[in-house]
Amino acid sequence: MISKNFIDYSITLLFKDKADHSFSFLIFSFIVFLLSSVLFISDSIKYDITNSIKSRPDIVVEALRAGKDDLIHDGYIYDISQISGVGDIQGIVDGMYYFGQKRVWFHIIGDENLDEYEMIIGSGVKEAMQELYYEDVFNFLTEKQLIPIKINKISPHETNIVSNDVIYMNPQTARDVLSIDAGKYTKLYVSVPNQNEVSEVALKIANLYPNTVATSAEDAVAAVNNLYYYKGGIFMILYVVAMVSFFILLKNQISLVYGEKKKEIAILRSIGFCIKDIIALKFIQNIVVSTAAYLLGIALAYIYVFVANAPLLRNIFLGSELNNSITFTPVIDFDILFLIFIFSVIPFLAFVIIPSWRVAISDMSEAVK
Repeated sequence: MISKNFIDYSITLLFKDKADHSFSFLIFSFIVFLLSSVLFISDSIKYDITNSIKSRPDIVVEALRAGKDDLIHDGYIYDISQISGVGDIQGIVDGMYYFGQKRVWFHIIGDENLDEYEMIIGSGVKEAMQELYYEDVFNFLTEKQLIPIKINKISPHETNIVSNDVIYMNPQTARDVLSIDAGKYTKLYVSVPNQNEVSEVALKIANLYPNTVATSAEDAVAAVNNLYYYKGGIFMILYVVAMVSFFILLKNQISLVYGEKKKEIAILRSIGFCIKDIIALKFIQNIVVSTAAYLLGIALAYIYVFVANAPLLRNIFLGSELNNSITFTPVIDFDILFLIFIFSVIPFLAFVIIPSWRVAISDMSEAVK
């Protein structure tokens, strides 16, 4: 059994040779920081968007013509309401408005809770408008007229991830801005009381109107997951960089063992340390280095993403033309963090302990010369 004195000696020897371990510590921390940052950003965005999707009705129906979005008329609402299992149906007015002065797009969504000619805007929209001194009223330029609308308030900061580029306004006002006629909608929200029938109802809607896409909340969540798996794949380049750094780290450790540390192991053997003691000593030293580096990398990634809001990396994930002044919701997948620990710390220890063992069982007389 390893004694406390042996552990103290191992730690003392580690600090004595801290210059040799500093490079390994920094590279290891960088690798964990990089991988954890990507993980935290992806999981946080998926969490917020998934919750937003789950708060919507069960099925979203959109019409297509020639591969582009088309308008839906009242006849769709009546026909779909006759399908068995359908509860409430709500026609939605939304669309994109091009703000030519800033060359950005705003997403306009009709909200019946708002009075005519007032609106709620996202933080990104607010910043774009304020740059051109639109403080209280914004003038929407349409084909027929100029529509001044009062800025009622700003969307809550917590919803920025889904409302950053959104403008909420009364549906009738939204029709005027987007030039959509009365009785026409851009999509339908369909509620299905029996959750077991959602997929079946979506299929019936698609069969009834082949030009429509009926997306259930479950399918929308799956699409978000696939999207961020893809965005995570973009970081394979960073992952390769991390792996190259990792192999440089391992090479550094092996060089230490077969270089100047070879004589140190030989001296330990000559003063009575057995092979098991040497392996234990190297294990203690490097488990301290790797675990400390792992925890530092996780802590730095947490601060970078959830405190500093991930400058640079967040724009790659969010991809908005507007400034993203969002706050990431802290979401931590401990299973993935455990896998990162296993697939980084274990190889690190193996690449140190195995060479140390091979040196320890070799001829010590050659090593001390």
